Amino acid sequence: MTIMLPIIEQLANAPDHSVRAKWLLRAPEYVLSRDQVVIRSLLAAADFTDGLTALNAEIAASSAVRDETGVIPNTIRLSREYARIGLTMIVRMDTVAADV
Repeated sequence: MTIMLPIIEQLANAPDHSVRAKWLLRAPEYVLSRDQVVIRSLLAAADFTDGLTALNAEIAASSAVRDETGVIPNTIRLSREYARIGLTMIVRMDTVAADV
């Protein structure tokens, strides 16, 4: 039996990609970084490739060397924003489908 933190259990118990996307959008950067191995395995087991892409982008952004003004490189910043947009679209598609 594996004991997970409650925040990770939320991801493990997510019933669909929309809930996983919401979780990824709301999870603290620290949790994503600290528990990235477990999170990655949960996303892979669920075959949530958009989630894996978003996790990779978040880890890259939090690990990036910043310039002299403290800004991460544009390529990494844009990758993270595109991944977040993708997750947001998954959440919105689910919301629209639920309204129909």
